[in-house]
Formats: sequence, C-alpha cells, structure tokens
Amino acid sequence: MAEGTNNNKTNSEQHVWYRLDNAALIYPSIQSDRITTMFRISMTLKETIDPKVLQLSLEEVIKKFPFYRVRLKKGFFWYYLEHNPKLPRVERDVRYPLGRLHPNLGTRFLFRVRYWQSRIAVEFCHVLTDGTGGLTFLKALVYEYLKQKGKNIGDPGDIPIDVLTGEAAEDAYNRFYKSPLPLPDKGRKAFHLKKKMLYPGAIMITTGIAPLETILSKAKNYNVSLTGFLVAVYIDAIQELQDSLVSHNPKKRPVALQVPVNMRNIYPSKTLRNFSLFVMPEIDPRLGKYSFEEILQIVRETLITQTNEKAISKSLSRNVGGQRNWIIRIIPLVFKKLLMPFLYTRMGENLCSGTLSNLGFIKLPEGMAGEVERIDFILGTNPINKTGCAVCGFNDKLVINFGSNTRDKSVERLFFTRLIKMGIPVKLEVNEEIKKGKA
Repeated sequence: MAEGTNNNKTNSEQHVWYRLDNAALIYPSIQSDRITTMFRISMTLKETIDPKVLQLSLEEVIKKFPFYRVRLKKGFFWYYLEHNPKLPRVERDVRYPLGRLHPNLGTRFLFRVRYWQSRIAVEFCHVLTDGTGGLTFLKALVYEYLKQKGKNIGDPGDIPIDVLTGEAAEDAYNRFYKSPLPLPDKGRKAFHLKKKMLYPGAIMITTGIAPLETILSKAKNYNVSLTGFLVAVYIDAIQELQDSLVSHNPKKRPVALQVPVNMRNIYPSKTLRNFSLFVMPEIDPRLGKYSFEEILQIVRETLITQTNEKAISKSLSRNVGGQRNWIIRIIPLVFKKLLMPFLYTRMGENLCSGTLSNLGFIKLPEGMAGEVERIDFILGTNPINKTGCAVCGFNDKLVINFGSNTRDKSVERLFFTRLIKMGIPVKLEVNEEIKKGKA
C-alpha cells in the first residue's frame, strides 16, 4: 500500500479505505487473547431490549459512521481499514465480555453490539476509536432504538443523525503534529501485581456504584478534580499493596498510573477516531511511605502541568514523528509486527502500575435520559498490569468498573475500602455472581 497523507482514499472498485490513525498503528500487531485491545460502554434501559428492533437500529446507525463500517486489512508497510460490505449483527451478551475480535480473519467488524435483558453494550477495538468515539456511537444507537420503539425522546441534541464525514474521520494526531520537539521523559519500570492469571478471555469485573454528589463533594474538599481524587486513591491502594509484599524500600518500584487525556479538550478537533494521550502521575516508594495528602498533591500538579498544550505536544511529537520517520516507513509490515510488541511493553505497560480512565459525566437529551437507568464503561485487561479502572457518571450515580484477568481482588478491595472509610457509600457488584448461561 502506498504511503501518503490523506485520511482516506477510494480504490478502483469505489470502496473507501482509511489509514490507521497514529494511536491505532500499534494495536493490530499486539492483539492476542491476552491483549484484546478492547473497551466497552453500555447503557441499561428501563425496559427489556427487543433484539429485532436493535438490529434494525444498528443497520440504520452504521450508515452514519462509515469509518466504523470497516474491516482490517494488511498492506505491505502498514495495516489499513477497508469498507466492509457486510452488515454488523447484534448478539447476546456473555459472561466474560471484551474478548478478542480476531480481525485478521479479514471479514469481521472491529466492534460488536451486545444485548441482555435491558442492557445494550458496544465493544470497540482501539484500532477504530477511543472512549469518545465509542460513546458517540452508543448514544446514536440507543437514540435510534428508542425512536424505533416509538418513545417520545425529543431532539437528539449533539447525537449524530446525519452521515459523518470529513473531520469526524480524520487522524487528528497528524493534523496537530508539530516539528520535532524535546522528547518526554522515558520513565522507569513500575510496580506490577504478580498473580496467576485467568484463562485467556476471562475477565473479572468488580463494580462500585457511588452517589455522584457525595464523591464530587469529597474531591472538592481535597481541592482536586474527580479524576485526580480517584487516581490518588488508586495510587494509595497500590502503594499499600506493594508495602505488604516488599518490606525493603530500596527494592520497591515506582507506583504510576496511566491516565488518558481527551485531546479534543486541548485541540479543536471533532474526530471520532482515536485522539487521546496519557499522563502518568507517579510516586517513588523508595523514598518512604507517602501520605494520602502527599499523593493528592503530586497527582494534582501532574494533571495540571502535564495536560496543557505545550506539555502534551511533546508526546504528540514523539508518536507522530516516529510514524513519519522515513526509516520506519520503509520497514515492511512483517518486521514492524516484531517491533511493535516490544515498544508497547517498553514504552507503555512496563511504565505504569495500572490505568484509570474517566469518561466523565455523560449527558443525554432529556427525553432519552428518562429511558436510561445506568451507563457503564469497562477497559480490557493486559498480562502486565492485570487490573484497570474505568469510570463514568450519569444522573446521580458514579459507576467505577475494575476489570481484571486474575481472581485476586487486592487492588479493588483496597480502593473501595478507602472510599467507604471516607464516608462515601459504595454498592458493590461482581460478575462472578452471575449464573451460568446468563450475562
């Protein structure tokens, strides 16, 4: 496949294809049953789902997202996305979500739509998009479903109702790339939980549901954002876990959390493909035990100083600059596939002890909001960090989902115990309690 700068092209058969955005380039080469590169967003409605109506709604909505109606194909230098002439099919939900899509089969979509009882879920491969894109698609799907069910849901607000093209499909990383800048710090290998993993494809989900107003008030008392507060609690929990396993300070590893930053809040882009980067608040337990207040201060300063345009542009420049490097560009894909897993481990997962991704407070049109009971966000797992946390707020609830590929729930227990001790009531759920044959 020839190199170029356009986001999409049309081949002789009039089938549109898209280059992978900068963040997506690594994912096809690292995918496995252990690293599925998936995330999931779901809405629980107040009525049981009709799968026939959901299928009709999906067929209507996919027309509005042509850059999601694609399959993964191999070029000589890079993977690319090609129009998929098939129609996606809804499927019943399963006990263990977020399984690998096996896109190398060449005919499958890079997302799936699942349902169970009153829940509609979308699971996206990160090759296609990030949380913002996935949420936008789910909003459009549920809006269309409710409309076809005859519900009076009113104006769609910011939910797409027309075919999305142009900026919605762009690779915004390349658009806002600047000429080479100083590189960000390389970081150091962080602490990782060493526990036996479940069999590939299994995932333990621990959900905590807290009153949104109560937890926002607690964060405000500490003079931090909600994300900053939750990141500090998470780091403190991992610090205690490492203290229980490693008593000698010089042998301890840094505790760092990977926190995704929605770049659309920094750069004026409306892309619905990937457009996020990470910052990593970190403590160094070799220096001694950190109080919660000290952790809060580090997290607060990191999130303020590392999420402005100048600071984030260093990571943007490094990532896009590597993609544009002529040496990298001329390396055949077969050799790139050998290099990518090393880069993913060395420059990514090795440097953090976990991930906390906050999708934020989700707003829906008034008529639609009255039909939705709850919204969930869940991250896939990987064999290095084993546990990750995804958060979103809707109406009066904050839903915190931990996904783990081990039965050990030390991190989850320490995290939620801290919230409860602070006076934040938390209702806990685990997917292990679901009966066989049911989601």
